[in-house]
Amino acid sequence: MNDGGRTGRNRAPDAALWVAAAVSLGISLTPWASVLLYPFRLFTTWAHECGHALAAVLVGGQVVAVTIAPDTSGLTHSLLPAGRLARGVVASAGYLGAAVVGCLLMAATRVERAASAVLGTVATLMLLSLGLWVRNLFGALVVLAWAAALIALARSGVGPAPRFGLGLLAVQVALNSVYDIRVLFLVAGASDAVTMSELFLAPAWFWAGAWIAIAVALLIATLRLTAPGTARPGPARADLR
Repeated sequence: MNDGGRTGRNRAPDAALWVAAAVSLGISLTPWASVLLYPFRLFTTWAHECGHALAAVLVGGQVVAVTIAPDTSGLTHSLLPAGRLARGVVASAGYLGAAVVGCLLMAATRVERAASAVLGTVATLMLLSLGLWVRNLFGALVVLAWAAALIALARSGVGPAPRFGLGLLAVQVALNSVYDIRVLFLVAGASDAVTMSELFLAPAWFWAGAWIAIAVALLIATLRLTAPGTARPGPARADLR
């Protein structure tokens, strides 16, 4: 059996992810990192706030508005059912939702010929969130700019550009989802972790630590489950004469 061609094709999406990771590391070491990576921080904020919004809808609440600020912070205004559980689910859905988005993008990066379709789907979801939830001018501009960029990248075909773009976005969202939780240990004031501490007995640092552990576990599991060679082999074919 000759599977060299198949192996070579399977390595292409995986290589795109690791090249994107290397580029991300290289950019982070430059003096211009904060500027060059700024759009990705805004995308992660969008994913975070949409996590809150989607959770609010799922628990039977209503989303009033989602806003994204130039300093990469965000806020989701929602009306929720009475009860600690519903509020706790919504409070946890921001950071964990961003981690899930990062994992899904990383998994999609490793699927042959899926990059363009995934980029187009993400662009569509961003435009949908604009129509449903995003209610400030800066947030709307962020969503429109990202949607336009993703559509343009998706329309570029099935070559290396969409795979690399998807890989870079996946790596940045995955890293930011963990980095942003880390900040909860360093700042005081209102936060999702503080909200959880007010709803339940555990202090804010406990919830921040739990979210980091879950996010890291999700990322590791995604890398392992989507790594080349982890798929279950199909039934063996035997030609007998």
